[in-house]
Amino acid sequence: MTLEELRDEIEAVDLEIIRLIRARMEIAIKIAEEKDTTGAPTRDPERVEVVLSHVARQAEQSGIDPGPIRDIFKTLIRMSEDLQDKKRGVE
Repeated sequence: MTLEELRDEIEAVDLEIIRLIRARMEIAIKIAEEKDTTGAPTRDPERVEVVLSHVARQAEQSGIDPGPIRDIFKTLIRMSEDLQDKKRGVE
């Protein structure tokens, strides 16, 4: 494959990642609605650690350095929490 073809493949993967992040954020909005119903707080540090541990294990099993994966998911979780706060009217 040429460099340009490889870059096209990366671009396609990037677009899929963005689509998946959007799907994750749509679920986060539904979670905010459920948390409103139950009165649960937006932030749940125990759940965050469960998610981060899970993705780190999955990364390691896939042969990927788990450290950067944890960082990526910290960002995704922060995005989800911020979106939930916005949905719930919390500043």
